[in-house]
Amino acid sequence: MSDLAVDPTADPAKIVSGLSTLSEREISDLLGGPAGEGVLDEIFRQMRDTFRPEQAQGENALVRFALTGGPGGSTRTYELRVVDGACTLATEPPAGSGTAPADRALTITTDRVRFVRVLTGQASGAKLFLTRKIKIDGDLKFGGKVMGWFGIKQDD
Repeated sequence: MSDLAVDPTADPAKIVSGLSTLSEREISDLLGGPAGEGVLDEIFRQMRDTFRPEQAQGENALVRFALTGGPGGSTRTYELRVVDGACTLATEPPAGSGTAPADRALTITTDRVRFVRVLTGQASGAKLFLTRKIKIDGDLKFGGKVMGWFGIKQDD
């Protein structure tokens, strides 16, 4: 990680704000290193905090993200639950936690780097889906619009 353009010991919020300026390799090095879990946790906190309820009016939904490519090949799971215009976050939810009623539920599975590149606008989610780099288990049409409900804070 000697060529990493970001200080992995920096505040995760600061790292997240600069993700769009990093190359794919830099993102991979960052997320695969000791700061990776903290950066992912911050991304999902920001997604929860920047939730756009006007985009999800009337939705009662569970959106699960299974992000592969962690240390030792691990997968980290996040759940964003949308109920009555509010969004809650669960990190590494226990088995069976997704069984609470939801009108719509889906699981998006991809590796950490592709997820960040889609979130920061560096890659097309649709193209990655068509090339099987992103998998969606659930309503595909719903899956296509759900990412518009969330964002992260980026430097301009």
